[in-house]
Amino acid sequence: MIVKFFPHSKGKGSKPINYFLGNEKNREFARVLSGDPVVTEHLINATKYEHKYKSGVLSFTERADEISETDKFKIMTEFEQTLFPGLEPDQYDILWIEHSDKDIDANNPIGRLELNFLIPCQELRSGKRLQPYYAGSDKARVNAWKNIVNREIKTVDGQSLTDPDAPNRKRKVHNYIGTVNRPSPYDIKPKRTKSKDDLDTSSRDALRESINQHMLAMLSARGRLDDQKAVVHELTTGLGLTLERIAPTSITISHRACKDINGKPQRVRLEGGIYRKDFDAKDFTSKAQSDYETNHVRRRLRDDSIYADTMEKKTEYHKELYRDAVAPPALDIAVQPVIAAETLPNSIETLPVNDSAPTRPIHRPR
Repeated sequence: MIVKFFPHSKGKGSKPINYFLGNEKNREFARVLSGDPVVTEHLINATKYEHKYKSGVLSFTERADEISETDKFKIMTEFEQTLFPGLEPDQYDILWIEHSDKDIDANNPIGRLELNFLIPCQELRSGKRLQPYYAGSDKARVNAWKNIVNREIKTVDGQSLTDPDAPNRKRKVHNYIGTVNRPSPYDIKPKRTKSKDDLDTSSRDALRESINQHMLAMLSARGRLDDQKAVVHELTTGLGLTLERIAPTSITISHRACKDINGKPQRVRLEGGIYRKDFDAKDFTSKAQSDYETNHVRRRLRDDSIYADTMEKKTEYHKELYRDAVAPPALDIAVQPVIAAETLPNSIETLPVNDSAPTRPIHRPR
């Protein structure tokens, strides 16, 4: 399971709700698990702040029917506690919608589980701005919680959830950036380019795929690609590409023969483990996976420690920020009887309270 927060946060509440419920797209398997879409939409529309909502998804590789309903609600509840420590349930609103329409085929009519969430960015007692997630201060806590859930929750068959951080789960290249119909899985067959002019420049996607094929073949040749410096050298000197930009998670290049409609070279972004700033070829070996599995106790202790420390700090932050957000007094909605028992006329007979129907008629005053 991975946690992903979406960048969209502005506009009317109907837009994210229609997307999640499939009102703008035929989404047969959308299901509201918790919350009220109408209430959430009105709260988003009533929020006076620029960023009106925060949305995201808990995405699983397991199918929706492989995780029990009890565990789904357990995960949802713990996620809310992780985002809002120190707050009571009436201080925030969150809508949960399940999707199970990903990776459906003849053998798997029910797709992967996705638990989508939508949160209005307003604390409900005070009306102050509510920040459900800020990467700078919340990422470590949410990531630790994700690791704990992946370790503790089991499928209905008793299997552990997929660990997205395991070395054998790392994607060396990402070939379908911006493609509308993204195929799955994202496996690219390695194929070494014979010369600089052997790359497929018919389109930007074709160029990206031929580059990825070549780089995977070079990675399999020991000692050819060890770090990002070697990757950049192979792209520029080996393939004759023009380096446009280096980012922490990607490298952007261009090829003189791959041009747009205006005749200018198209910029092609390359993503995946190979193109990251922290790329190390050793991370993609079988030994890396073995070492990762051996250190499971150390990772568990680290996650537990990070989660406990960050939860305490976030709790203090929330309590200080919303210290004036006092719960409203309980409403006195006790129903008073129209006629007090002591003033009932003698001609009225009362029956004992039980689950059976009356055995004799009630005499009412005329």
